[in-house]
Amino acid sequence: MKAEQFPCPCCGCLTFPGSPADALAYICPVCMWENDLFIAFNDEPSDENHGLTLNQGRANYRTLGVCDPRLAPYARKPFPKELP
Repeated sequence: MKAEQFPCPCCGCLTFPGSPADALAYICPVCMWENDLFIAFNDEPSDENHGLTLNQGRANYRTLGVCDPRLAPYARKPFPKELP
């Protein structure tokens, strides 16, 4: 039985194995957002993402295809089964 995939908090692609709470230290291969269970608000700087807020990461993903431009060489396009 295949495990259910959950959406990345940043790009929304179905890349998280298990719920985000179960995916500690997981980095989305599409947008490169590192799961951060300790941020309470979308405008709170994320220690896991070098101080980026989730809203900044989402805005970057919409325009650049990655949450942080420095990580663009490591990101990939979503697979069809990962599209929200």
